Amino acid sequence: MTKLKAILAAIGTFALLILGAFGLGSMRGREKAEAKSDKQRTDDNAAATKAAVERRVEVTKEASNVQQTVSHMPDDDVDRELRESWKRPGCR
Repeated sequence: MTKLKAILAAIGTFALLILGAFGLGSMRGREKAEAKSDKQRTDDNAAATKAAVERRVEVTKEASNVQQTVSHMPDDDVDRELRESWKRPGCR
């Protein structure tokens, strides 16, 4: 009977070791996945911020160009350009 108890105890211990190793591996895998996800999110945010800054710079340059062009045009030409190109939505 003691040999049977020893064998069952060894099998139980072995099963617990396997389950513990599986749990530890799962936990480490989850940590790696979370770290990878955090890095990806940070990279995505950085790319979005960079794109927004580039768009803002482009818009600012275009606005400056338009302002410079308008300041060099006679008033009549400015009025004509605005009448020709700017319309309210729904109007002809």
